[in-house]
Amino acid sequence: MNASPPVHKYAMAIQYQGTNFSGWQSQKNVETIQDTLERALLQLCGRETIVAAAGRTDAGVHALCQVATFESTLTDDERDWARGINALTPSAIQVHWVIRVPGDFNARYSADSRTYKYLFFDADRFDPFIGELSWPVDKLNSSVMHSEAQALLGEQDFSTFRAAGCQSKTPYRCVNRCSVDRFGDFVVLEIEANAFLFHMVRNIASALKDVGQGARTNHINDLIKKRDRTQLGVTAPPSGLYLTKVAYEAYSLPTVNDKPSILRALSV
Repeated sequence: MNASPPVHKYAMAIQYQGTNFSGWQSQKNVETIQDTLERALLQLCGRETIVAAAGRTDAGVHALCQVATFESTLTDDERDWARGINALTPSAIQVHWVIRVPGDFNARYSADSRTYKYLFFDADRFDPFIGELSWPVDKLNSSVMHSEAQALLGEQDFSTFRAAGCQSKTPYRCVNRCSVDRFGDFVVLEIEANAFLFHMVRNIASALKDVGQGARTNHINDLIKKRDRTQLGVTAPPSGLYLTKVAYEAYSLPTVNDKPSILRALSV
C-alpha cells in the first residue's frame, strides 16, 4: 500500500480592496475574501483547501499585507502558486508571495503584532475617486491628533473602543506605537498592537477625528478611563481602514510595501 504524500504548509501575503466583499471570513450567501481564495485553491489543488488568516477584517476593510496559510500535498514552485491564485481571483485580490513555512507556523497565533493604517481625506472638495478608500471629513489638526493619540500607548483596558459584538474574553490590549501624520490632503493614523478588539481601530479613528476637529484636551485619556462605549460617537466607516503588517519575530517572511497605494501614487 502506497504511503500518503506529505502535506506542506504555505503562507501567503495578500492585498485586497475590501469594498465589494463582506469581510474576510467565510459566510453563506455573500462574497468574502476567504471564500474567493478557497475557490481558487480548489481549482489548483483539486480538493477543498482551508485558508486561515492572521485577522478577520470586516466588510469593506482593505489589506496591504494580510497573512494567511493553506496546506497542500503539491510542491509547486512558490511563484507558480502566486501566479495561479492571482489568475483565478478578481483584480481586487492580489497575492504578493507564497512561501513554504514550518508546520508549527500559525498565521494568527504566531503573530507578535498587527499594524493598521486609517486614512482620512480632508480636502476642501469631495473627490469621487477616493470615497471608498478613505473617510472624507472636514479639516483636521493632525498635530493635535498625534499628541492625543499617545494616551493609547501601553497595555490598557480599551472597553470604550470595543464594539458590542466583541467576543474577546478581555478588553485589555497593548498598543506598541501610534502616530498621526499629514500627507497632503490625507491624514494617516498608524497603530500597532499585540492584537485588536472588534472595531477597536475604527472607534479610535472616530475619537481622533473629534480631537482633530476641536474636541477638548485629554479627550482620548478621558475616554479610556470611562470604559464606556456609549461615551464615543459613531464608528468610523470601514473604507479608511487598512491592515498593513503582521509581524512574526520567530519567522523570516518577505516584506510588502505597507503604504496605501493612493499615497504611493502621490509620492508621499
